[in-house]
Parts: sequence; structure tokens; C-alpha cells
Amino acid sequence: MINILIGLTSLIFILIGMLHVFWAFGGSWGVNAALPTEDNSKSPVLQPGMAGTLFVGLLCFFAAVLLFVQLDLFAVIPSSPLSKWLCIAGGIVFLLRAVGEGKYVGFFKKIKHTRFAKRDTAFYSPLCIWISFIFLLASFI
Repeated sequence: MINILIGLTSLIFILIGMLHVFWAFGGSWGVNAALPTEDNSKSPVLQPGMAGTLFVGLLCFFAAVLLFVQLDLFAVIPSSPLSKWLCIAGGIVFLLRAVGEGKYVGFFKKIKHTRFAKRDTAFYSPLCIWISFIFLLASFI
């Protein structure tokens, strides 16, 4: 059962990575709800460029591979202490993302009435808690 949950989370990372690649090459579907905005503005607080968006996409693909490595699904790359520690680091990073930076993202954000903020509370931050849990779980395999 644990392997299935970790595998499904890897597939989520692949989908999120594909979405970032789509955005990096000019796609616009969903981008309006994916970036935080000020209270009275529709312009995003940050405007990542192509390189930054591709980098996030590549990190998502790397996270998927890391979880697959922990499951020993790649014969070429065996799980190791390094993959274990990377899973622990990933768990901490996503837990910190769920908590947030205090203003725009996470459960403890101050700006709560924008389109992004509502989706962050309902979907993005809970997903980060889930991913954190899965990474930490994978580190014990």
C-alpha cells in the first residue's frame, strides 16, 4: 500500500512538472490561479521567466525520480543513504512550503481573499503536507 501511495505521488510530480514545462513554453491554462497576487491586484507578486519555470518543472521530475529510486524501481539507480537524505530534505521543504512565508503562501498567510490564496488553502498547501508526509515515509523504506 505504501508503495502505491509513493508511486501515485510520483505521478503527481510528473503531472506538475509537465504543467510547468507547458507554462514555460507559453501555455496559460491555470497560470492565473498558480501565482500569488496582492489583495487589490490581478498582477502576480512574482513573474517567473522561462528558465525559472523550467527549473521548477525539472525539480518536479527529479522529485518523481527520487521517489521511484527509494522504491527501488530503477535498476540503474539503487536507493542509498543519499536518496534517503534527499527524501528527508524534500519532506522538510514541502512542510515549510505548507506552513508558508507569512504573507502570500501557506496555511499562515496574511492575504487570504485572492484567487490564489483560496486555492492555496484548499489545495496547494494540503498537497504540500501530503507530499511532505510521502517524502518522509519514503525515507524510511
